[in-house]
Amino acid sequence: MPRKSEEKSIINKALYSKLAPQYIRLIERLQNKYETIENDYFSDLVNFKQNKENAKHGWFIYKQGFAEDLVKALISREKPSKKYYVLDPFAGVGTTNLVAQSMGYKSIGFDINPIATFAAKVKTSFFTEKESSRISHLIDSFSPVRSKVIPDSPLLEKAFSEDSFEKLMSIKGFFENINDEKMQEFFKLAYLSIVERCSNRVKDGNGIKIMNNKPKIDNLHSLFLDKSRSMLRDIQSLNFDSEAVIINGSLTKNFDAIKNKKIGIVIFSPPYANCFDYCEVYKLELWMGEFVRDYSDFGKYRTIAVRSHVNSTFDHAIANRNKDVDLIADLISCFNVWNKNIPDMVRGYFDDMTQIFEKMKNVMVKGAKCFIVVANSGYKGILVPTDLLFADIAKEVGFKPLQIIHARKMRASSQQMDELNGKYGTLMRESIVALEKI
Repeated sequence: MPRKSEEKSIINKALYSKLAPQYIRLIERLQNKYETIENDYFSDLVNFKQNKENAKHGWFIYKQGFAEDLVKALISREKPSKKYYVLDPFAGVGTTNLVAQSMGYKSIGFDINPIATFAAKVKTSFFTEKESSRISHLIDSFSPVRSKVIPDSPLLEKAFSEDSFEKLMSIKGFFENINDEKMQEFFKLAYLSIVERCSNRVKDGNGIKIMNNKPKIDNLHSLFLDKSRSMLRDIQSLNFDSEAVIINGSLTKNFDAIKNKKIGIVIFSPPYANCFDYCEVYKLELWMGEFVRDYSDFGKYRTIAVRSHVNSTFDHAIANRNKDVDLIADLISCFNVWNKNIPDMVRGYFDDMTQIFEKMKNVMVKGAKCFIVVANSGYKGILVPTDLLFADIAKEVGFKPLQIIHARKMRASSQQMDELNGKYGTLMRESIVALEKI
């Protein structure tokens, strides 16, 4: 459902008058309860941007995530034993796992987005010298052949010119005819990495938008081969064999896969409570990679995701009721929010994250640290102090909150930017929440 920009209005003034003073006291209490420090070092490391040009990390551009240097800094500082695993419950394209590998650590990563876990799997694969030689030979002998399985969606008809789509299908046919799954996956990732560039779409916030003046790719086959050669050079210079387990699914639903593992450090960035639907952002690649074959397939991934958006029918049941979250959600419901399910989404988000904290605690060794990159959000001028709430929830679960690192100021949507920054100052931020298993 598209967001509608409406003038802010209170639709339940009696409830608002009752809850507003309680909300102000809640914010003040949480601010006084948990230490917050500013650290400019992390300001450019809490997003994926720096990874774009880095070997292996730049194989597939993923807008949601953090820089490899953030993971390196945290692991180097904490120095967990290498007999334990590094865990990322929201692994995305495997930044944490790949850095852990480069430092000689075993790692485990979960994510519900199949395009992300596919990229993470390929990036963390170890390629023998013989396999590298075969990749080189396949590049040199590239011969396009039309795929026998053509993705079918009205979106694709609108997003690609007929010529670009046919050339992409000839690349798809090329790697599908390779009689080796590992080789297929390598070239499939190279193919998926150029899909957006060959379309008339660009990723924009919570989805993709048309860009009619986008530069045309003159030689699409050359673009694919150049990407493949770049990836091959990375393999030849950076090839790690430390164990990296990548699981397409959620930590809570797939906990049995790691219940007997010992975790020495956890580093992750969950979806933010901001209504962004990451299936929507990567729907071109999901279609073109045949991770979805029908619109109903998107629902399969959305329903198992953390309840951070309202693009699907989500479970409104709450297993871990939290009075502070209820207060914030009820206060948001006093306004004309663009979707009536947002208050329940906020409740569901923190309920889901409580379960994540509980599962993590069960596998982390005593004294292990956890670092969570997260941003606060806001609806109709009501701030959702996610970092403070995470610290509070984690404390109840059995962690010791160490500190909240204010990494950078966060921008809200234009219509509420001034109000949020004016009312809450430094609370409109992206942070790193540091916890310790006790």
